Amino acid sequence: EFLRTRRERLRPADVGFPASSGRRTTGLRREEVAVLANIGVSWLTRLEQGRANRVSGEVLDGLASALRLSRSERAHLFGLADVHPPTPTVDGQSADPAQRTLVDGLEPNPAYVLAHAWNLVCWNDAETALFPVLGRAMDPNLLRLTLETPELRSFMTDWADEIERLARQFRLHLGQYPSDEAAALAEDLRRDHPEFASAWAGHDVAAFSPQIRRFAHPSEGDLVFDHHRLFLPDHPGWSAVIYTASGRTPTAERFARIRSTHATLRGG
Repeated sequence: EFLRTRRERLRPADVGFPASSGRRTTGLRREEVAVLANIGVSWLTRLEQGRANRVSGEVLDGLASALRLSRSERAHLFGLADVHPPTPTVDGQSADPAQRTLVDGLEPNPAYVLAHAWNLVCWNDAETALFPVLGRAMDPNLLRLTLETPELRSFMTDWADEIERLARQFRLHLGQYPSDEAAALAEDLRRDHPEFASAWAGHDVAAFSPQIRRFAHPSEGDLVFDHHRLFLPDHPGWSAVIYTASGRTPTAERFARIRSTHATLRGG
């Protein structure tokens, strides 16, 4: 399915083929991709239909070039084909003391740690001040929280775009760090949430990149944060996520008031 969707998004002119008004195929034909990748049409057909038992790295390289895949898409293709040895994951969903020390030490910046199925295993007080839902959640999961918490739809000013981003990143993550738990989560979300199902159906993948996140706080107004993710080498597939107030906005001052109110409500 991934190969087919990548083939269908390309236009003949993108790869130097003449356009034809009589084309009935969306994107490139299999024959055209086979020529570009220097493989047989029958072999490409078997790959797209899931009937190929094994595929070599050379074939995947040819397909990646022919289909103009990005670096993330190429990595995802190799992961789907299981060409490279599987990357080990860390079992369990419990944070260790070092991770808790890490997120606590990042105060006053909101921070949390994601396990391999994107469950939040620990977070600091600043994170709870920014996302009060964490104070009510049991075994929170990033994807479920984003999709199933009504107030986040208005709090995140780009909620629909965030669902698209998360779906692309989680698909790549699932290919790199496969697990039954993560695969079952993706299936559940596809079934229960049309927005996620629509984003997932595109088979797009993307690596996380630092970005600007904007929130509409009910009392303080606009908040603008720089959003970072740091991968934890001793826990493959785990990462620490940090928000830092953008220096070009009044976010730091506004968030300080939010944290003060949060501490008062907690009795701290």
